[in-house]
Amino acid sequence: MMSFVTIERRMEQLAGGLAVLGGLGLLFATAMTCASILLKLLRRGLDWLFPPVDAVLVLEAVRPILGEEELVTYGVGVALFAALPWCMIRRGHIKVDLLEPLFGGRFNRALDLLGDLALAVIAYLILTRQWFLIFKKARRSEESFFGALFSGDVSVVGDRLRDGQESQILGLPLWPTYMVAELCVAVFFMVACFCVLRSARALWRGGA
Repeated sequence: MMSFVTIERRMEQLAGGLAVLGGLGLLFATAMTCASILLKLLRRGLDWLFPPVDAVLVLEAVRPILGEEELVTYGVGVALFAALPWCMIRRGHIKVDLLEPLFGGRFNRALDLLGDLALAVIAYLILTRQWFLIFKKARRSEESFFGALFSGDVSVVGDRLRDGQESQILGLPLWPTYMVAELCVAVFFMVACFCVLRSARALWRGGA
């Protein structure tokens, strides 16, 4: 049976690894922004060097990246959701602690427990609400998503996913992004529950 310290270390490793993967989303967003800006400047330079008629024909592929805002949003969104477990396990959330020195240690530990409980509830709400965004309830007499999935009707499952929400510019399906966010929030909820246990343990074992 693993000790509490070992479990805490495993949770930190899980949250840290997910945060590192989320950092790749920030790198992607940064690269997309820089590339789009450079292409935009290069396009303006070509338009300035060549007459308007010829400017369209010169390096026609040189233009700002289509849907750059959407791609950057996806990258930043992945980084944001992936950082939630790490922020939770390291107590990195914003808190007002101006009056903390005025209270005793037990009262502050009780506040930590209440804060962790609130964040665990928020994580649960995000987890369940986001799940309904991925698998919306079927309309009228349509078979539910899970009913079609468990019955092995792959064509219905594919149609339901294809008919889901899409991005406005690129027309990309949004359910894969919801799935990635759902995975991150599931880890966030698991870490938040552990933090509740950790705070309760500290409150129980701590002195005044």
